[in-house]
Amino acid sequence: MVLALDNIANWNLAYTGTFTRTFDLTLPLSDYGYIGEVQIPSTFDSSYLTVKATSPDAKPSWRQLGYARQKFRVGVQDGGVDAVLNKRYLLSLNQPTLLVFDPSIAPTYTLSLRPFNWFKTVTIYIYKYTGTL
Repeated sequence: MVLALDNIANWNLAYTGTFTRTFDLTLPLSDYGYIGEVQIPSTFDSSYLTVKATSPDAKPSWRQLGYARQKFRVGVQDGGVDAVLNKRYLLSLNQPTLLVFDPSIAPTYTLSLRPFNWFKTVTIYIYKYTGTL
């Protein structure tokens, strides 16, 4: 199997979103605010995604944004929740990060993103691979 990852025609923008930190006065040190974990409101069925993350307030020395995690449902419930987190990827800042997921484990899934606490605003672009496998 040879993938044509370098062919722009094989990638479609599946999601884009901008997230800004919020302040929760019930939390310790809430004056600093945080973005927190973000559940992407899309379901994905591609084994290959690229995630590009940008931030207007990032310092030039910052290279990573945070983590992306695959989430899917299983038949075992724990406290009424039947979703598990599988793979976790460290996301690069200002350049695409390739995420590869095994379709035999979960043919469809969602993503959650967790930017590092020092980011005030982040924009996420998620592209899915639509080329032939």
